[in-house]
Amino acid sequence: MFRTEPATCACGSNVRLRALIHLLSLELFGQSLPLIDFPKLKAIRGLGMSDHTGYAAILADKFDYTNTFYDREPRFDFTEEHPRQYGAYDFVLSADVIEHIAPPIDRALDEVCRLLKPNGFFGLTIYCNPHDCMREHFPELHEFRVVPLGDREVLINRRADGSLEIRDDLVFHGGSGATLEMREFGISELQSKLLAAGFLSVHFLSENISDIGVLFDADVSQPLVARKQPFTMDRCAIAQLVNAWRAAADEIAAAGESALRAEALAGDLKAQMRFASQSRWLRLGRSLGIGPKFVIPE
Repeated sequence: MFRTEPATCACGSNVRLRALIHLLSLELFGQSLPLIDFPKLKAIRGLGMSDHTGYAAILADKFDYTNTFYDREPRFDFTEEHPRQYGAYDFVLSADVIEHIAPPIDRALDEVCRLLKPNGFFGLTIYCNPHDCMREHFPELHEFRVVPLGDREVLINRRADGSLEIRDDLVFHGGSGATLEMREFGISELQSKLLAAGFLSVHFLSENISDIGVLFDADVSQPLVARKQPFTMDRCAIAQLVNAWRAAADEIAAAGESALRAEALAGDLKAQMRFASQSRWLRLGRSLGIGPKFVIPE
């Protein structure tokens, strides 16, 4: 299944991770950029739920971003309240995690929404039952522990009424212990719960994007973005973006001047202008309304 999909390239990424970064780029910059090409904007703050190291380290370099874990440092339990951090984050990312969070899942979704800024967003991937059914495996989970018994593991749960429940029909993803599957979502129920948590809109990615290796040709996790409001950069982030663009533009100009002198000797100004117009930094600047536009002579 997609939820245990192995890496499909040397960087360790797979389809769900590429889809998640694609959605992150669209929300932040209005276009799909490779993660390595993201501008460095430390004014943008993000939080990860046990994110893959293949992209967590790059996100930490690009943004004020912290990858957190349930079972080790830096610890962050989304089922608990964190009032000092409410409204602090531009985005929260979760790649196939919320099916492992103990019930009620509404509590964690509410907390994610509270942690986000008014125009923040929640990017996630999650396996959704193809029959659009919500299946909560342990609806009366209260005080529980997963313990080994013989050649398998069992869940022992003391319900809120004090009665005991023992279950051995457990499903683990990629191992055991904290990877216990607590539920399967259906798309309709997932959308309803996100809207009930306080998100204004939910966008599901369903189309293939062959250019970046996102192909929905199997039993796959569903990539989506839940928005409180459409994302907008604050003044500090915009200033950092403009400074980064200017620095890159200066580098391009310096390189261009040298190339121009050489090409001018060969009479090829047109080729130089085409080189400048194709710069990824200039394209990003134009999409955000800054920087020059080049008209290449015929």
